[in-house]
Formats: sequence, structure tokens, C-alpha cells
Amino acid sequence: MMRIIPNVCTGCRICEIICSLTHESSIAPKQSRVRISSNWPEEEKIFLCVACESKPCIDACPEGALSWKDYLRIDEVKCTGCFLCKEACPYGGIHRENSKNFPLFCDTCHGQFQCVQWCPTKAIVRVK
Repeated sequence: MMRIIPNVCTGCRICEIICSLTHESSIAPKQSRVRISSNWPEEEKIFLCVACESKPCIDACPEGALSWKDYLRIDEVKCTGCFLCKEACPYGGIHRENSKNFPLFCDTCHGQFQCVQWCPTKAIVRVK
């Protein structure tokens, strides 16, 4: 998965741009699966699925729409848009965007790790 090094992040938001381009084919940071919270000049905060061991988001889903195989996956047909998974995530890694009726979260770009590849400061790194 990925590890975040917050004190290295400059808040450039390239990760949000490349994520939305990869998933939505447009520059739409609100539809990015990784999010930056700027507290400039303090440390920037990066929010994404950290592949925690307990995965409370999966347990919170009443429809069984979430599963794990290499990364968090969603069955959009089963998902009712209740966002209990978002509430259950202790890392802020699940996002809501009003034009979507299902949660957004990092899926590692299906193993391509685009944010890791494009981050100019290496604030997001891949951990094997």
C-alpha cells in the first residue's frame, strides 16, 4: 500500500489532479480519491485509504458492498450511498462527492499508484 510523509507534502495537489484524471478523465479534485487539507504554513494533511488492518469500513457497510482484494473495492450496485463506511474510517480515507451516490476511496489506481509516481516531493510512497 502507501505511506504518507506529511511534513514533506507541499500542498501542490498534483496527487488530487492525477487521481481525478485517472478515475474521471478530467481535472476534478473533488472527485479525487486522495485529498489534501491545507493548514499552510503548517503541515499539509493527506487523506487516503491507508489499508488499515482492521478495515472498519467493510464491517460498517450494511449491504456488503465493500471488499478487500489487494485494495478496497466497491460494488456500486450493492452500495446504497449510506456512507456509514465514511463515518467508520478513522483515517478520513473515504470521501463523499455530491455528484456520486457512492463513496470515493483510494484503489491504488488498480495497482498503478499514480499519486506515488507523480508526487514531486515523494510525500506519498509505496510500501510493499
